[in-house]
Amino acid sequence: MKEIEEYTPSELAALATVLGLIIASKFSASQQNVIGNFLEAVGQIILTIAAQAQNIQSQAANQGGDNGKSNSSASSIDLQKQIDELREYIEKFEDNKKC
Repeated sequence: MKEIEEYTPSELAALATVLGLIIASKFSASQQNVIGNFLEAVGQIILTIAAQAQNIQSQAANQGGDNGKSNSSASSIDLQKQIDELREYIEKFEDNKKC
C-alpha cells in the first residue's frame, strides 16, 4: 500500500468517497450521523494538533525560537551596520572621484 504522501489529491478524494459509501451502507441514518460526527471530531483534533505544530515550527525557523525579540534587535543592528558600511563606501568612492 502507498504512503499517504504518495497519493494524488484526486486519489485521496476517491478513496474517501468509496470509504464513505461503504461505511454508510452498513449503518442506519441515525448511526451514520453519529459516526460522521465522530469522524469529523477526530479530524478537527488532528488538524488542530497539526496547525499548532506547524505554527511552532514556523516561529522557531523564522525567529530563532525567541518570539522575534532579540532576533529583531539583531536584524536592526545588522541593517544599521550595513548602512554604515555603504556610507563609508560611498564616501570613499566620492573622494576617489574628486581626485
